[in-house]
Amino acid sequence: MKTERKKALVRLPSSVKIGFGILALVLAFSAKGQDPVFSQFHLNKNHLNPSYAGYTQDLSLGTSFRTQWTHIPDVFSTTSSTYANIGCNSARLGFGLGYLNHREGEGFLRNQNLTLQASVNFPALMPRWLSRRLRRKKFLFAGGLSLGVGQKSLDWSKLTFSDQFDAYSGFTGNPSLVMARNDVSNAIFDVGAGLRLQAPFGRKGSFVSIGASGFHLNQPVESFFNVENELKSRYTIHAFVYFQTKKFVNNPDFVSVGLIRDIQQTLETNTILAYKDVGNNMKAGFGFRRQKFLPDYNVDAFIFQGILSFRQWSFGYSYDLTISSLGPQRTFGTHEISLVYLFKDSALCARSKSDDCFFLNDEIREEFKKLYLWDP
Repeated sequence: MKTERKKALVRLPSSVKIGFGILALVLAFSAKGQDPVFSQFHLNKNHLNPSYAGYTQDLSLGTSFRTQWTHIPDVFSTTSSTYANIGCNSARLGFGLGYLNHREGEGFLRNQNLTLQASVNFPALMPRWLSRRLRRKKFLFAGGLSLGVGQKSLDWSKLTFSDQFDAYSGFTGNPSLVMARNDVSNAIFDVGAGLRLQAPFGRKGSFVSIGASGFHLNQPVESFFNVENELKSRYTIHAFVYFQTKKFVNNPDFVSVGLIRDIQQTLETNTILAYKDVGNNMKAGFGFRRQKFLPDYNVDAFIFQGILSFRQWSFGYSYDLTISSLGPQRTFGTHEISLVYLFKDSALCARSKSDDCFFLNDEIREEFKKLYLWDP
């Protein structure tokens, strides 16, 4: 918006210029958008499904920061997310508190959302009529609810209007005749819900995790300049399969493959990821993101990830290499950093090993807490 114009064929009246400026803002705010999409799913599960609220049982604090297409001038899209999780085993309840801060455009439009999540977790045993490998094995079923309050704000100091440009000298820097107004939208109330299931298979500790969730289910209405924009619902489906490559001894070893699918109105995002445990404290991953679910050559980006866990800390880094028509030379890709800290022995209620509703394998919970922190 700040590019200089050295020549102009027609000098427009100030009133017309101001009108064009207001019209551009109205169109920007009424355009259909999509929720931020993260690559570090293992360290940002609450954004994936509210049924993960309290999934670590002990108190955990996590932050994910994503900056998209760093070669674009100014701030094209920067998103940060912070969550706190804690659980109560005896009541089978989990709770999560989230904060989303999303900047759009060149940083002048900001979207903030504070969310409270709650989950109910039910452990059970497989029925006896199943095969020997599955009968009487433990599985987990969880349902979650998300309630949020959000609002958009506009930084008028970062905007320029056509009456600040001269037909010959370009941008003048003079104050615009457009008076600042509507610097915040109405506050919206947001509702989401989700379900998930974890179940073992085989003899070596392998398990599967599947879930489905919906956000903006009440389709709240945002308003700027008396223009109402209905926030369309986002639906997410995820499925991960974790193959245990050796029995539960001192150090478990997993290879996992998963799919995450986001659908919001006509927009669709499909992410396929594969992970491998490397040593005792690392996990390496590779994947790709595409728009359509059916196979074709329309791949948006390759994803390279790494997760390092040390004591109570987990640190993750992800780089999305853009391979679409935009190209990496125009975007410089996307960077994402995640950090999670787990406070040991900080659950809301006393543990009961005979009725643990957060973990499939009670006997290795303490030894391999990092495993459950990483994997959905």
